[in-house]
Amino acid sequence: MEISQPPPMPLTDPQRRTMERLIGAGQPRPSFPADLPQRLRDRIEEAVRGAEPAEQLWLSKGKLTSLSQCEGSFAAAIMGEADAFEHSVTSAAGVLQHKAIEVEVGAREQVGPLEAVDIAADRLATKEERFAEYWRGLTPLERDEITSEAARRVTHFQGSFPPLRELRRELAPVAEMGVKAELSGGDLVLSGRIDLVLGVQDRLDPTRATRLALDLKTGGAHPTHAEDNRFYALLLTLRFGVPPYRVGSLFLESGEWQAEDVTEQILFHAADRVVAAVRASTALMNGREPTLTPGHYCGWCPRVLTCPAAEVPAG
Repeated sequence: MEISQPPPMPLTDPQRRTMERLIGAGQPRPSFPADLPQRLRDRIEEAVRGAEPAEQLWLSKGKLTSLSQCEGSFAAAIMGEADAFEHSVTSAAGVLQHKAIEVEVGAREQVGPLEAVDIAADRLATKEERFAEYWRGLTPLERDEITSEAARRVTHFQGSFPPLRELRRELAPVAEMGVKAELSGGDLVLSGRIDLVLGVQDRLDPTRATRLALDLKTGGAHPTHAEDNRFYALLLTLRFGVPPYRVGSLFLESGEWQAEDVTEQILFHAADRVVAAVRASTALMNGREPTLTPGHYCGWCPRVLTCPAAEVPAG
């Protein structure tokens, strides 16, 4: 069975490429066993039985990445040692970009990049306290610079995707989808926020994979991106009972992507990373010293000034 082919519409070459090769309009979709989500839950819960954390443990893609890099960084993350978050020009532009794309995707009428960013800034300034505080402290020129950067990214997004507003029925786009799965009686919580999810459930065959989950990136490809996306595939499987057919990262500046089709092997690999994180968390919280592995990421670790193995950036 194939998903319905969206009605023809004029597209640019990059938009058509995304539609045909990344979204895969008109291509057949795989079905997965109905018991797959339960087998994944059993895999995790049975593996961590006896190693459950004393307090509720929340795991995100960031914490799993930190464990793969350095146990010291992971320990700092699970113990809440990070400094209180403060916005910078880069982070503010990123938040504004994501909110503006959410506006663009959800708008019933066509909106331009700057209009989407202005709407997003107004919404963030009234609903997001940390952003609002930072935004109020900027001069008009500083706001304009951040707004322009976010608008450039929205322009890249619009240039990479077919008009999602016009394909709402076929693709059901959802931006900034928060997903959570609770395991081990709520002692373990997996959570994430996916930049863009496309696809609607196949009501005739609910075991058929119909969703595409994408992270929207401003930089280039990195090996950690694939693991992040596999974690998203696991989250969606546990939450909705059926995996996405594909997960990936799309790089806004180039319009290229790093994607892979979801398989049971990928999902169980993601589940095993969760198991490793739970076991490491329990051991570290019980006093085991972390294995320290220095790298370029040391600069983001809250322990960088006290860690004996840290690579301190020059200058």
